[in-house]
Amino acid sequence: MSSSQSEEDISVESEDAIAKIFKKLDVKNDGVIDFDEVKTVMKSVGLYPTNQKIKDIIRRVDTDHDGVINFKEFVAMRRSEEICELNVLAQFKKYDVSKIHRGFITPDGIETVLKEEGVADEAIRDYIDEFMALDSNGDGKVSFLDLYESMMTRIPDEWLEWIDKNIKRGVPDDTLLKVLVENGFNSDTAAKLIEKTHKEGRQVVERSYVDVGRGYVCGIKS
Repeated sequence: MSSSQSEEDISVESEDAIAKIFKKLDVKNDGVIDFDEVKTVMKSVGLYPTNQKIKDIIRRVDTDHDGVINFKEFVAMRRSEEICELNVLAQFKKYDVSKIHRGFITPDGIETVLKEEGVADEAIRDYIDEFMALDSNGDGKVSFLDLYESMMTRIPDEWLEWIDKNIKRGVPDDTLLKVLVENGFNSDTAAKLIEKTHKEGRQVVERSYVDVGRGYVCGIKS
């Protein structure tokens, strides 16, 4: 990629860039990502999904149904608009390169990766601002849970509690909507969530292995 790469092109990864991510997950360096490797990489970020869950994660990407993920399948996953859990893991491992804050994505880590890909400085700064908006507790780091909830479009339970609490306090819907949008919510999604909370009461997010992962309890911005 040239140094004149635009911000919009950041999401269009070269095959070389995808190969670097693939190598991080292909622990055995045998050209495929298998069950044990997904389990190992998950463990490296403090996550312990069940064996069945790991099989489901692989099955979502394994289009030739041989039980492993080859590079062609991995490239297709990265370039597809379909979001899946392995793609969240791949995105996290791509930017988890900070020597000081291992296990988190930081501005310097993002800058390091994108500079290697030849992205222009201005585009890098814009992307860092956009990415770091996912930092749920304002500590300057993005956790796996932060990224998971964003990419999987899952509403954090803390926000569901916040919405219900402030509706009961009588806070106007327009104010709730403004705060949610300022914190990265899609306006339509936020409006529907407020309406649903009015009708059905406090909403509940399904808990998963991600929520009980070590070190990934996230806060909420005020």
